[in-house]
Amino acid sequence: MNKTEESKKIVTEFYRTYGIEKDAEKCKQFFGDKYIQHNPHVQDGVDHFLRFVQYRHDHFPEGRNNVMLTIADGDKVMLHVHSVLTPGEPGRNLVDTFRVEDGKVVEHWDVIQDVEVLKFPPINDNGLFNQAGDEILTDLDKTEENRALVTAFYTAYGIEKDADKCAKFLGDTYIQHNPHVQDGPEHFLKFVRFRKEHFPQGRNEIKLTVAQGNLVGFHVHSVLTPGEPGRNLVDIFRVENGKIVEHWDTIQDIEVLKFPPINDNGLY
Repeated sequence: MNKTEESKKIVTEFYRTYGIEKDAEKCKQFFGDKYIQHNPHVQDGVDHFLRFVQYRHDHFPEGRNNVMLTIADGDKVMLHVHSVLTPGEPGRNLVDTFRVEDGKVVEHWDVIQDVEVLKFPPINDNGLFNQAGDEILTDLDKTEENRALVTAFYTAYGIEKDADKCAKFLGDTYIQHNPHVQDGPEHFLKFVRFRKEHFPQGRNEIKLTVAQGNLVGFHVHSVLTPGEPGRNLVDIFRVENGKIVEHWDTIQDIEVLKFPPINDNGLY
């Protein structure tokens, strides 16, 4: 088993133990001596995480974190998740990314977005999450080629804001999973031109990349106006025949903290 598959197996089993079974005692086996958190409201350390799992077990016994898409890349695993604490509620659209070291889960980043109750019909009917299961992952031999392609595309979009350059990376189909965004490459290119005109100094800076086969995920710091805190977000793309054809996102505003962060690790 290569490193990527080993990390995927470890994190998948760990996440099921945490997010579905909510078994704090069983979760212990997945940790070593350290556990680094990048959420400013969460303490470092294994004991604090296990306390959180027990709290979820006691107060939200029917809660579930359902993994909808997984990307594994060496020592890192990115999970796109639908989290519902109380059945019947819309829940949260979130991404949890973990780093594995010596067979143990040692570091965690997250982006958390409440699933809103829409007051108008969604602009597209694709849903927030992947519905194709593990079959969505293909072209494992093209991981590095696709990583380079999507990174170049994201630079053209998020830094250069060059719609003409972006167009070269898109296929005839571009499927959006944000309910406020229209399908189709022409609508995305219109968005890029809007960003260039109205937010010329805006930047989407990639802080972490996780790529596997035809799937590429970016953990990003997005700042539209310099000096503002910006947004903590994840963009995930699917590549087909050398073109970007599908996109998921999770977007979280970065709050101005009123108290010092619980840890000093930063969001990224």
